[in-house]
Amino acid sequence: MPKRCPKERTWYQQNVMYKVYVPSYKDSDGDGIGDLNGILSKLDYIASLNVKTLWLSSLYEAPTTGIKPNGMESNFTAVDSKLGTTADLSALIRAVHKKKMKIMLDFLPTATSNNNSWFIESRSSLDNAKSNWYVWENPYNGGPPRVNWSSTENNNIHWQYDNLRQQYYMYYDIKERPELNFKSSSLRAEIKRIFSYYLKLGIDAFNIHGMEWHFGSGSTVNGNVRPSFSVLSEWNTQVAGYTDTKYTFLVGQVPNDINAITVSQSLLPNNGPLTGTGIANVVSNWIATVSMSSPNRYPHWMLRNQAKTRVAASFGRQYIDALNFIMMTLPGVPSSYYGEEIGMIDSTVSYAQTRDPLALLYGPTNYATVSQDKTRGPMAWNSTTNADFTNGTSTWLPLASDYSTVNVASQVGSVDSNLERYKNITAFRASEDLLKTGNYSRVMATNEVFAFFRYSSSKSYVVMTVANVGATSQNVDIKQYYGTSATTATVKAATSYMTQKN
Repeated sequence: MPKRCPKERTWYQQNVMYKVYVPSYKDSDGDGIGDLNGILSKLDYIASLNVKTLWLSSLYEAPTTGIKPNGMESNFTAVDSKLGTTADLSALIRAVHKKKMKIMLDFLPTATSNNNSWFIESRSSLDNAKSNWYVWENPYNGGPPRVNWSSTENNNIHWQYDNLRQQYYMYYDIKERPELNFKSSSLRAEIKRIFSYYLKLGIDAFNIHGMEWHFGSGSTVNGNVRPSFSVLSEWNTQVAGYTDTKYTFLVGQVPNDINAITVSQSLLPNNGPLTGTGIANVVSNWIATVSMSSPNRYPHWMLRNQAKTRVAASFGRQYIDALNFIMMTLPGVPSSYYGEEIGMIDSTVSYAQTRDPLALLYGPTNYATVSQDKTRGPMAWNSTTNADFTNGTSTWLPLASDYSTVNVASQVGSVDSNLERYKNITAFRASEDLLKTGNYSRVMATNEVFAFFRYSSSKSYVVMTVANVGATSQNVDIKQYYGTSATTATVKAATSYMTQKN
């Protein structure tokens, strides 16, 4: 174990994170699937966004082609060959660190592929070394096992009979994705070994997400349990103990018992209208929840991720700038999903083009109701064939229909573009301490407008964010909120919709 380093207590508080879905960012070898070398070739672009943490989606070996859904891993310590090699990952880590940036990996070890060597050994007998690494149960009255979990939990659980072991194993949505049993001490030790492997490669943090589905005190009749609070604490302690600059990020709404660095909340509704009041309430409630739960926690904000419809598709491109401004000036850690900086929309994906394994199970009539492929379209770099995502003949998922006009090349240097405004607000956040450590105060929330202060008793000024998320123009007299002592206000970042009046 390397020598412990002086702790950088605030790098995760200061850094803007940039989430890249690896198969969809940039293809370097012409097979139509993005890869690690492709990301490396675009690292200068990523750095130009003023982001300081590169966040990578699952890149572990999996039996599926191109898409890498968490829970389908067949080998956690091997990079999937479609995405690159361990040497490629090491090269990317070195390049990221050379730019004084951090790198974070998605990691969801709650399930694996049924092709994983762990599962193959586990199903081979009742007494092998990995026999209890998965949730196995005997039949009950000739059918699936009986459980004593709540009805809500029970509705999410499925059982698949295995002829070799002559028992049932548990899964959630896809039978090829069996659930792990974290009551097994040897499994927990193996997960720690995996963490150590990537820490030695130079990974700075892990994003453990989806855990909100895996909490609960229930057990099956034989006592197999889902991941407990103590398991997550073990992981966090191990990562933090490697060096003081390493962190485990638990991204998702998890119980207050967990000592996590950050816990995430989407600013935007999944359904329903976009309103200033709605966003303000989400912010206030989440800040209160996080601050009350643990002094070690820090809010983590996202507009969208790889599982949710993109902002421009949900609400319209006209709201991209305002929503990015809000997120970048709130207290906490802001994370952007690739393509949101240019206002990408969802891709249109037919059933024949579908890669999402769960969507494929739903068939051609209902696949679109669950498919996450639409939010994972290839990054639009320019207006040429295949948007310069690949020099091959096709892309693994369809491009967004408007890529010829909405792409990086068309926005670079254009002061009124989403991209340049994104750079402006991230640069302002990087230079302004109040946005990283200052207090928060909500000053206005209506259906159309959300406004708030960031302030500190040690500063003689405040930073005010005013965002119009309505459909019509709004007049906001900011002088009434500053008090009589304020004499000047400087606009640091604004959209083209703003008109300044004296």
